Amino acid sequence: MYTGRKYYFITIAETLNITRSAQRLMVSQPSLTQYLNKLEADLDIKLVDRSFTPLRLTEAGRIYYEYLLHEREAEDALNASLKKLKASQRSSLLIGIPLQKSHELASRVIPDFAQEHPEINISIWEGTSQTVRERVLKGELDIGFGHTMDETYENCLIRPLNREKILLICSRNNPIAGGRPSTPRETIQIDPQLLNSQLFYQMAEEYYLYEVESRHMRMHGVRPRRITVMSNLLAIIASIIEGDGDSFAYMPDYVMQELWPNSVMDRLSYLRIDRTDLEWNFSMFRRQGAPMTGPMKLFWSRVMDTCCKV
Repeated sequence: MYTGRKYYFITIAETLNITRSAQRLMVSQPSLTQYLNKLEADLDIKLVDRSFTPLRLTEAGRIYYEYLLHEREAEDALNASLKKLKASQRSSLLIGIPLQKSHELASRVIPDFAQEHPEINISIWEGTSQTVRERVLKGELDIGFGHTMDETYENCLIRPLNREKILLICSRNNPIAGGRPSTPRETIQIDPQLLNSQLFYQMAEEYYLYEVESRHMRMHGVRPRRITVMSNLLAIIASIIEGDGDSFAYMPDYVMQELWPNSVMDRLSYLRIDRTDLEWNFSMFRRQGAPMTGPMKLFWSRVMDTCCKV
């Protein structure tokens, strides 16, 4: 509702009743009557015929009513255009981060950049590595972060930031570990066929880890006897520890380093089925060929120059 006095007459013309108009405008009736009297005096012509109930607009009143409607419409259009212009001129940066890595990135990278560039509004969207990459390719995000292997992705420029392990974990009591000591740094190499007798905790398909672990098992002919889909990494670890000692899972090492206490880590064994541990990259990416805004260039360069570990 327009409450500016300039548009009071629109309400009078539409209700044709001073009392109801005053109620709608939330002003007193004497004040509205005084407004109408002054308006007619300023224009030097009668706008309302008060001899009728309800009131009637004079010819001048109808002309003035139409004028106010057009003026209000023009004012709305002006305000909308100015608002759109301000929005286009405001520096902004839309960043996508995998949910399980968002805390580390948001706490170590974003605050420093925001302090250096207070003029840039930063919006963070959380998802999975795959959904972040999809939204970057659609132009819905400026810059994304996520895990990648060494393959390339069409229309996506990828810059690896650091290399991380993907561990194979099982209970320390699991026979395939053979009671041998192990750590995330010193893993045990096993025959991949031993995993065929195990229960496998698998990530859901929307997670990039699902693609990586599926490809790795196919490469080594691993076909677990039973699969349970579970996408909470901490819940997977708890299930392996509390289970019957015949299950395994692929687990990013950052989960072990950042989210899980050492007392629990000692109850697990860490395996590999290659000569070396399975690894992937934590990367930054943007849409190939898309123009980079000023905020994008600043943020991209800052991350690349510092080579920060996220």
